[in-house]
Amino acid sequence: MKQVVLLFLLTLGWTSAMAQSIAIKGKIIDGDTREAVVGANVAVKGTNKGTSTDANGAFSLAVDKGATLIVSSIGYDNAEVAATEDLAITLKPNDRTLSEVVVVGYGVQKKANLTGAVTQLKSTDLLKRQVGTTSNLLQGLAPGVSVFQGSGKPGADSPTIRIRGIGSIFSSQAPLILIDGVVSSLDNVDANAIESITVLKDAASTAIYGSRAANGVVLVRTKRGGTNGVKVGYNVFVTKQEATNIPEKVSAVEHMELSNVAQRNQTGNPNAFVFSQALIDKYKSTAPDNLEVFNNDWVKLLLTNSGLMQNHNLTVEAGSEKASLFASVSYLNQQGLIPNNSYNRFDLRLNPDIRFNDKLRLTSVLFFNQSTRTEPAGGSPEFIIRQAIGLPATGPAKFGDGMYGDAGQSNRRNPLGQAESSGLLQVTTPSFLGKASFIYTPVKALEIEASAAREQWYPNTKRFQKNYNVYAPNIANKSYDLVAPYPGTNALSESYSTNYRTTYLAQATYTYRDTKNEAKLLVGAQSEEGVTRSLGASRSDFINEELPYLSLGGANRDNSGGANEYALAGFYGRLNYAFQDKYLLEINGRYDGSSRFAQALDKQWGFFPSASAGWVFSNEKFFSGLSSVISFAKVRASYGTLGNQGVPELYPFAGTYASGNDYYFNNTINQGLALTDAVNAGTTWEQSTQFDVGVDFQLLKGLSITADYYVRKISDILMRRPIPGYVGLNPALLNLGKMENRGWELSATYRNRIGGLRYDVTGVLSDVQNKVTELPGVPYIDEGLLRSAEGYPLRSYFGYQAVGYFQSKEEIASSPTHFFTPAPGDIKYADLNGDGKVNADDRTFIGNNFPRYEYSINANLSYGIFDLNLFGQGVGRKENYISGTGAWPFFAGDFIPSLLAIHKDYWTPENPNATFPRLLPAIGVNGTNSSFWVKNSAYFRLKNVNLGVQMPQTLTNKLGIGSARLYVSAQNLFTITPFWKGFDPEINNNTAEFYPLIKTYTIGLNLKF
Repeated sequence: MKQVVLLFLLTLGWTSAMAQSIAIKGKIIDGDTREAVVGANVAVKGTNKGTSTDANGAFSLAVDKGATLIVSSIGYDNAEVAATEDLAITLKPNDRTLSEVVVVGYGVQKKANLTGAVTQLKSTDLLKRQVGTTSNLLQGLAPGVSVFQGSGKPGADSPTIRIRGIGSIFSSQAPLILIDGVVSSLDNVDANAIESITVLKDAASTAIYGSRAANGVVLVRTKRGGTNGVKVGYNVFVTKQEATNIPEKVSAVEHMELSNVAQRNQTGNPNAFVFSQALIDKYKSTAPDNLEVFNNDWVKLLLTNSGLMQNHNLTVEAGSEKASLFASVSYLNQQGLIPNNSYNRFDLRLNPDIRFNDKLRLTSVLFFNQSTRTEPAGGSPEFIIRQAIGLPATGPAKFGDGMYGDAGQSNRRNPLGQAESSGLLQVTTPSFLGKASFIYTPVKALEIEASAAREQWYPNTKRFQKNYNVYAPNIANKSYDLVAPYPGTNALSESYSTNYRTTYLAQATYTYRDTKNEAKLLVGAQSEEGVTRSLGASRSDFINEELPYLSLGGANRDNSGGANEYALAGFYGRLNYAFQDKYLLEINGRYDGSSRFAQALDKQWGFFPSASAGWVFSNEKFFSGLSSVISFAKVRASYGTLGNQGVPELYPFAGTYASGNDYYFNNTINQGLALTDAVNAGTTWEQSTQFDVGVDFQLLKGLSITADYYVRKISDILMRRPIPGYVGLNPALLNLGKMENRGWELSATYRNRIGGLRYDVTGVLSDVQNKVTELPGVPYIDEGLLRSAEGYPLRSYFGYQAVGYFQSKEEIASSPTHFFTPAPGDIKYADLNGDGKVNADDRTFIGNNFPRYEYSINANLSYGIFDLNLFGQGVGRKENYISGTGAWPFFAGDFIPSLLAIHKDYWTPENPNATFPRLLPAIGVNGTNSSFWVKNSAYFRLKNVNLGVQMPQTLTNKLGIGSARLYVSAQNLFTITPFWKGFDPEINNNTAEFYPLIKTYTIGLNLKF
């Protein structure tokens, strides 16, 4: 009986206790943005009980009735609320940068808990500039990321992107770029559709991508639909483009007079001439008539295209708690500077999401893009522009529609004819991408994801070169006679390529949180397979140039085709641990396999680990006295190993036969195949190990500072060690070389508000130094002007050390003998080894084009309805080698050239310190690789000015518009540089064969409905 009574009392007590406990659920949001706060701690006051919010800011917890909850998250003020069954809690931000969620490899993390070197850019950072290719938006925004644009050509103006220096000699040096987790091009996505871009720079953040992470990783996350009805946006801009820099040329009279000077210097005959004085006098006294007297400005005649660019973008965000959609439609049309040069792109992006229930949801991406790049068929725009810069003004240009002069050239090639009437080269690339991801949450702490993606693209290149007619003046009849068509033969070539890339992924993430500890474990597997099929054909001699179809060509029939495949597979994992938001640890690892390497020799698989740790010492009790000055302070360090499987060949471990090696046998020429390259079956990926130490500070509630120092060592670099010629094969690829990059990065942002003026200013400064450390069995790698050797930066300039000009015959006689017979006004070179003669043994390293001290400043100001962005970017130290047409007077190599206005400052006895040596009909020995042609190309460029006005709400309400912003902007307004006038310091190894970078003036409108 006592036992029954006791059991009854216990049951009654348990029932009574349960009656005092309630199950609560809630959501925590940001008080400014109204977005979910991920990973916020929810603790029951006075107990050790608590939980944290999930990816949607939601939480659930069983608490005693009447309990008080303490809600905290880095970057927000703490909040205390009474526990009720359904809560909506708003946190007030105290430092937004700390509370941000940052996209990292295969997941997200709170910025405050990052232990790697990561830079995230939001869409607001990217939309201040209006460009044709999205990759240009990265320039100057992320420390340690070098972005240099080498061309302004429409559709081909993508810059070179390097993260923390250069990572290989002959293999890929580009970072891995993923858009919504799929390998792609950054230029495949319109900037209006981007939510964020994250740059992963050190081993801690990139090792989870294993064999493709050695050069850094760029993660692009596109926008997703919302949950609050429908929102529509329309963004449009129109841009006028013009060249930033074009060299100034000499006039026809100057060309003739200076040609005579060069001829006299060459022959030593003071009476020698190319153009008679009578002709020069006629040109001086007679206005150009396009019949007998010519003074053509070829550049002005050529750069006649509108240079207009327009972009239209429509976005739709729609959704509810169950389903959402983000849609983006964009159209870009960019006209070039020369005729028949343009680029247009259409893209459609659909990002639908479906939440089936509390445990299962689907997120997907559907994308279509088609781009068309158009150029003249008669020559590349760069080559046509080089001719326009290099041709003499005395050459006949154009006499009328379809009537071209011979440009003063024996081959009759005319850049105007090439640009306007030589036919078209068109490259059209439609591409499709589909991705679907199922995310299953069986229990709150566990998330399982499975996804599949397939991208297909089909480049089609069609080049039909037509003839154009060349005429010559008939002075007697004051008319023009047809001479011949150029080039005399028309030709059509077409090529098609079919490309597939299929990716599969499966991963699981387990998260554990209590009031002191937070741990997250990620494990996953991924595979990728790529296939390429190509086909091409060509013919010439088309009777009717209006019918450019292969079957109508009569001669030179040819065709080609090929195929290749590759595959990648990887298993990855990451462990994150944080104790009291003070002590942080992250361990990454990936076991990767690549089809590029030999399975038989166990070279296909490799393991790439990393570890990083951080200490938020501002959370320590001993630091509390400084909290009013330093609100957040963290030190972090990382170390890891990365891979580079982007070797020059798809199958470097296997012998492949090359076609075209025909042989003669039995009185017949037979089609033959041959092995032309030696093979190293042990070829494997290059490796990079990186150490990084960094600090993050938040000071005075408005100033944030991030600084990093790193050492990046690259080993097993693939190179070819020379072998004896009698072997009859090209050398095999061997993992031999080593290289090192050492650098530092500093970024500082200050935000403040003075009355109605809000402003923020961000400054970025970074530096990296490259050095080759080992080239076993090879004293150096010689590439002409460029040489790589131990102890020097990769591909440094190599040549003679210039020490001024020879000023007299007496100086020549008293100087070391040179490898040529000099004359006064020639460049003088140093006898570095002191043997009394200047020859190849006196060559040395004379510079390199690695940028040093890259910097930028980005300022945003807003007052009332007005906002202003100012962005400048530059390089503190950079060397650039100039040569060829435009750099050297009277030099072209493949046409009869002139010279530029800067060349008028040439050596004479009366001008001994001139900019250029004595004039010669060709550059001759003065064009020898030497320090004379290495010029300082440091620069500062005002990259962007954007002034906007937000239409008053009263006006937009009347118009039925949610908001409207009108803006004007300009890019590349001016450049400060000691580099040569007319040449752009951003373009490396300058010759006149370039497409100038673009200065733009834009008007745009952003509408939201």
